[in-house]
Amino acid sequence: MRYQFCKSFIEDYYNMIRKIKSQLALLIVVLVLPTTVLAQKNDVRLNIGIPLGKYGKFDHNFMDTNETNSPSFIIQLEKNWKPDLSIGAYVGYAGQKHEFNLGFDEVKYNYYRFGTVLTYELNGWLSEMNIAPDNGIEMYASVKTGLSLENRKSTISRLDGGNVPTVRTNRNNELLFDLGVLLGTRYHFSNRFGIFAELGWGNAGFFTIGTTFTL
Repeated sequence: MRYQFCKSFIEDYYNMIRKIKSQLALLIVVLVLPTTVLAQKNDVRLNIGIPLGKYGKFDHNFMDTNETNSPSFIIQLEKNWKPDLSIGAYVGYAGQKHEFNLGFDEVKYNYYRFGTVLTYELNGWLSEMNIAPDNGIEMYASVKTGLSLENRKSTISRLDGGNVPTVRTNRNNELLFDLGVLLGTRYHFSNRFGIFAELGWGNAGFFTIGTTFTL
């Protein structure tokens, strides 16, 4: 009886995870495919960045714990829409683990992020005020809105009366709303390749650096 219950629970959980991953993959295709299909020469920008300095829901400051941050990333596609204005989509990941009670207990958070972005190029507006940057530096502001799938896993380990370790695991998934505003700058080494940096709330990290490609 107990074996059948455990087997049924594992199968249900596995099917739920597969369903979530399938829905996430489908949503990514829906967000990204139109941008790629409609692309013209030098009309699409691909950004690959690393967010640094977690904040808000992406940073759980537990006291007296050993904190480890997983490498975060964000991938973003944008297409020119109107003069100085572009639209696009992004996907990203952020993760964090906290160990406590001498390493016997831990809590892990994984965030799978996706959404849309609207970017406004600032150089034209800054030129009107005679404060535009020189040397090919581009300034822009972005607004991002989307969702984060939060996967939380807590593990508690204990020794029973016979010094045999027992492990209790609890998992929880929650869909969270994302909204952020960023100020960014980019510099191109060629017509196809450059670097960028962004500051603000919207990338799971307050400061983001990365590479940009013109397609």
